[in-house]
Amino acid sequence: MDRPGNRWSRPRVLKQRLITAAILIPLVIWSVFILSTYTLSLVFAAILAAGAWEWAALAGLSSISSRISYVIAVIIGLVLCSWTIFSPIGLYLVMGMALMWWIGALIWIQQYSRRVSRHDDMAGVNAVSDSTRLKWNFVFAGILVFIPPWVALVVIHDEGMNGPYWVLFILVLIWGADSGAYFAGRRWGSRRLAPQVSPGKTWEGVLGACSVTILLAMLGGIILDIPRFKLIPFVLLCLLTTLFSIVGDLLESMLKRQAGVKDSGRVLPGHGGVLDRIDSLVSGLPVFVLGLLLQGLVS
Repeated sequence: MDRPGNRWSRPRVLKQRLITAAILIPLVIWSVFILSTYTLSLVFAAILAAGAWEWAALAGLSSISSRISYVIAVIIGLVLCSWTIFSPIGLYLVMGMALMWWIGALIWIQQYSRRVSRHDDMAGVNAVSDSTRLKWNFVFAGILVFIPPWVALVVIHDEGMNGPYWVLFILVLIWGADSGAYFAGRRWGSRRLAPQVSPGKTWEGVLGACSVTILLAMLGGIILDIPRFKLIPFVLLCLLTTLFSIVGDLLESMLKRQAGVKDSGRVLPGHGGVLDRIDSLVSGLPVFVLGLLLQGLVS
């Protein structure tokens, strides 16, 4: 989403973002179309494990051993939920739980914003940050953040010849919405979306994301040969996916605010950490796949 920055550093950061994207995007597309579903599932699991490593640090698990244990717990969760890929009931259960979780996450963000707004100084905010209860809420929330998107990606990539195209579409949709929010927020942003959570995100950025989403959804509907009578529901699904991707972005911003950091890491120049790049994907992907299942576009 649209992020604030010093006006002198913005050109440099934008250049770093573009260079990093120019390297990563072809690599991701190659992986989606060349790798088997099994191999891609391992690659995505490794990416989620890296995100879990960063999440654990932000949540307050400071020791190396506790962070390693957390990553192992996430991986075990992926293995335990892998059976749902081959079970329609299990798949609907995991995707439905993900949807309910992200609705709950939105409520959590709103409650946090109201709580923080009551504090007039940083001491009050720090008191909230030091809450042991909140720390463990984030620790357990990470399990729900990382497992469903892995299941969702494996399911759609395994959807026959169209599988890689579905994966590419959701990636482009998330990337496009994120870019639309970033540039619209920088150009027209004035009304803050959630100032207590992420001051740089604006309602104008949300409109920019939704505008790009509609264009990509219409184009994707034609390329993916979606029946005409299902095109409008498909566009609405894409808009819903984008909105939930924003929730994922806000949740990570809330986590980083608690930790007192700007980025989840420094592994990706101009983009921050791995978590900074997948925060929108992990929330949008399960919602998108659940919608595809309900619309009968994938099985």
